[in-house]
Amino acid sequence: MKTWLLIALAFLAGLSGMAVAANMNGILAYLSYHLILPPPPTYSTVAAYINLGNLTPGMSGTAKATAYLYVNSSGYFKVKLHHEGLDDVFSNFTVIITIGNQTVTLNLHRDEYTVYLTPGNYTVSITVYYTVKPNPKGGPPNVINKPLITIKPVGEHEKEHEGNNNQGNDDSQGSED
Repeated sequence: MKTWLLIALAFLAGLSGMAVAANMNGILAYLSYHLILPPPPTYSTVAAYINLGNLTPGMSGTAKATAYLYVNSSGYFKVKLHHEGLDDVFSNFTVIITIGNQTVTLNLHRDEYTVYLTPGNYTVSITVYYTVKPNPKGGPPNVINKPLITIKPVGEHEKEHEGNNNQGNDDSQGSED
């Protein structure tokens, strides 16, 4: 019977040793935080309406309009020319956009540009230089209030194509005379 008692005591001692060892794995530190991300830039627009009127093959011209942009928080914004169908009608369609002290040139080959804007109210000047193809094919014959230029905030990963790119001068823009 003493052997059995010794085995029971040894077993109890082993269990209590394991309990002590389990309690020795204490937590040295806790981590807590609350990540606050800045909100995306907010903005509102008052659109410009550009009417090129009646067009004939080979015709060239210039149209000007003014839009308004209200930016509530700083950020990068992508300005995009929606030229779907225009390249069937126009041999040249160049848009010069001035927002604050930045000038953006968009055309049938370069249809987007990213700018950095700070909070403020912007008067946006838009000038369109166009030349109708001698034999326009395709494209709708009548266009009414088709979205032409959009602006939207962009994320961090899209900034790699931001402003200050070499835009140069497009000799086919025409003149404002």
